[in-house]
Amino acid sequence: MFLYGLVALIFFALTIFAGYALAIRLRSHLTWMEAAAASPVIGIIPATWVALVVYLFTGSLDISILLTTLLMIAAIIYLKPWTDRPAPEKKHLPAFLLILAASAILMYQGLLTYYGGEYHIAFPFYGDAAFHTSIITSFSQGSNYLPQYPIMSGHLLRYTFLIDFYSALLDRLGSGIQWSVVLPGISLMTSLFYLIYSLGCRFTGRVAGGLITASVVAFSGGLQFIQAFKDWSTSGQPIMTFLTTNNLNYTCVFDLNYVFTNFLIIIMAQRAALIGFAVGALIILISYTQYLEKNKDGKSGRMTLLVIGVLAGLLPLLHTYSYACVMISMVFLFILYRERQWYYFMLPAIILALPQAVYITGQGAQSLIRVQLGWMAGSLTDIPGFWIMNMGLELFLLIAGLLIAGKKKAMFYLPYLAIFIVANVIVFQAWDYDNHKMFSFWLMPSALFIAVALLRIYDFRVAGKPLFALVFALTILTGALVAFFIVSQPYVEFSKNDIYVADWVMQNTPPDAVFLTGDAPTHPVIALAGRLSYLGYYPWMYTHGVDTNDRVQTVRSIYNAESMHAMIERLKEQNISYVHLGPQELRSQMYHVNQSLFEYWEPVFDWTAPNGEQYRIYRVE
Repeated sequence: MFLYGLVALIFFALTIFAGYALAIRLRSHLTWMEAAAASPVIGIIPATWVALVVYLFTGSLDISILLTTLLMIAAIIYLKPWTDRPAPEKKHLPAFLLILAASAILMYQGLLTYYGGEYHIAFPFYGDAAFHTSIITSFSQGSNYLPQYPIMSGHLLRYTFLIDFYSALLDRLGSGIQWSVVLPGISLMTSLFYLIYSLGCRFTGRVAGGLITASVVAFSGGLQFIQAFKDWSTSGQPIMTFLTTNNLNYTCVFDLNYVFTNFLIIIMAQRAALIGFAVGALIILISYTQYLEKNKDGKSGRMTLLVIGVLAGLLPLLHTYSYACVMISMVFLFILYRERQWYYFMLPAIILALPQAVYITGQGAQSLIRVQLGWMAGSLTDIPGFWIMNMGLELFLLIAGLLIAGKKKAMFYLPYLAIFIVANVIVFQAWDYDNHKMFSFWLMPSALFIAVALLRIYDFRVAGKPLFALVFALTILTGALVAFFIVSQPYVEFSKNDIYVADWVMQNTPPDAVFLTGDAPTHPVIALAGRLSYLGYYPWMYTHGVDTNDRVQTVRSIYNAESMHAMIERLKEQNISYVHLGPQELRSQMYHVNQSLFEYWEPVFDWTAPNGEQYRIYRVE
């Protein structure tokens, strides 16, 4: 088993090294450490796309892994990255190691940690993690061809699923579901925050500026720590008991309209955002070197625009919101700086994205784009208070930083301010909350000016350092509570019962089997065994603009059928091959199960768990 997992590790290392071979070609714009940090981003994106294209043509994940491996090896041999002399900058090594360690702790502790025979997870990722594991295992353990929603069989997967497809390659090679998520997660988070750190260093001219920039992004949050203090005061609990037993994610409390969710929560819960924002950070960094540092000589400048244009063009099926943010900002950058060679970026960015856009928008639902002034503020008069509460001191520091930084740097920020304006005017999906991804992207360049303001406070002759410490602490306090919550309160995502049932399903049912299941988001048949469900946790489909009412009624009619004959007929009509009947179905608030019918049907799997819960699986014949 160890050797089997080693194959996955080798494939992952090849991806990173191939990315490094490509990244060092940008050395006229990036330092060696920046290029090295960008390697996971630049490696994973083309590797995943190659594997997907091969998979679509062959229907075989194994063939796609083999051909992708051969192409990565060929690219490495052709580019000869070993001829480039590594030149790590010693002053930045501590920051890199700190970011790597923090990323490893957050990813390992927060996502699918396995111990005691169960998978654990930080509570904010409870639902999202199950959705992503269902996509991963549908490819690695099941037979998801052509790609369909695992929770809605037969409906094409018109979603940003490519980072999950890459994890499926690792899982197929033996990494296991935990490391297929955590390994690329650590590398991409390190890449993202080191690029943000490096951008901060360049922008402020100080290492401290880079550290502040990365910290402000990671620990983003508003004045919600005030609510946390109120809750602690009324709880009567000792401070450590309160911190280790309560939900500390005060950046996402819908009842109080706290919706500018902490950046760490976004990139860990929504894996697509992690790689999308990492691409965005790289493009912002390169844009800064080109237009503020004037590092864009002739052929090198054109080739760099071409490379980041290709990366942008490959984004829609990785993270559509990041693609939109990149395109909005780059259009305005080209206009502001009168970029004559804009087409080197725009042509690949548009041409490569067009077929993806056609595919994604082919969901069949009505247009979800609509005007909604103020996003979730409620009314125009509520907008100032809404953003003050949701951003807190970050908002005031941003405004101060724009005044301090000077006209040249403020002009560089204008294209990114356009993202904030657009997201405050137009909502792009059924759930208006989803616009938060655009605001999270906007936070990355905004943090540069927040760092400028904080450094100005630090440089005050009188009481500068203690005042800086106070303001900085209050700026990141709400986000720091979130980070503590992620690593300190594990939650069981998949129990021993779930794992046992999933193992049986994987070993005893065809990979392309379609199951009738309940609406539990962490259903083991879907999330672990990788089998397709006729309809699983359907609210996810609503956020993607898909109407599931007909299927909900069909599932109701089957589980609560009046006769065995009627139930079997409905199952065959929907091409359902297995029925799962366990605690997930019996506890469902949406479906009522007529258990008396199932007493006359012989199950192919009948198991009573140690805790007394019964699991049965019936084959439709």
